[in-house]
Amino acid sequence: MTIIDSIILGILQGLTEFLPVSSSGHLVLVEKLLGHKDVPLLYDILLHVASLLAVFIFFRKKLFNLAKECVSFKFNKSHKYVLMILAATIVTTAMLFVTKPMMKSIKEEPVYLTVAFAFTAILLLLAQSFFKKAVPDKEITLKDALVIGFFQGIAVLPGVSRSGSTITGALFRKIPAAEAVEFSFMLAIPAILGALLLEVVKGGFAMIDPVPSIVGFVVSFIASLAALKLLVFMMKKTILYPFAIYLFALSALVPFVV
Repeated sequence: MTIIDSIILGILQGLTEFLPVSSSGHLVLVEKLLGHKDVPLLYDILLHVASLLAVFIFFRKKLFNLAKECVSFKFNKSHKYVLMILAATIVTTAMLFVTKPMMKSIKEEPVYLTVAFAFTAILLLLAQSFFKKAVPDKEITLKDALVIGFFQGIAVLPGVSRSGSTITGALFRKIPAAEAVEFSFMLAIPAILGALLLEVVKGGFAMIDPVPSIVGFVVSFIASLAALKLLVFMMKKTILYPFAIYLFALSALVPFVV
């Protein structure tokens, strides 16, 4: 792998992991464009670790407060918040039994990305219409967590954005935009860790060139932070339709690429 390849993959991983445009869908397309070029498993893991590190740094205050308050033996809001994350994650995990065969089909027949990207675009347009329905200071309930977990379960499919789906689910449940983004990315932590664990279990580690790997890690980390900041900014402005327009255009281009 060259340094140029590493930079391209690092940018792709960092931006699409958090922007509501589907990292898995973009990776399928790039692999197709590169002639199904195999990316070493260890390198893929490094890029995901870089994205995870970006989440830890970006939400460090929230994570620190959660950790500090969860140490208390007295049940409080932080304990409840963590339980809601756990509930949503359980729903997502359970849905893998249904979505896994569909995920395999999309990877084998990338033309199905046309439907997946268009589906994500529609979700984002729906999310755009939900902004004004938010209830100020609404706390996330178990029902909210289960609904958001369901939306995240759908996002296992390549072409369906995890962040776009979970944010849409949260806005649908009338959760304010800021809290919707925050909960979405708190959910990203177990989601990314779970994906990393699956990759480690699969094994097949190949030796990787340290220089391109370090470059890819740094680029992915920077791109991830930029993506997080951009999405938070767009959510504050209650604007998601540019991402929807991009995905509709990408959906139309897929048949010509694959």
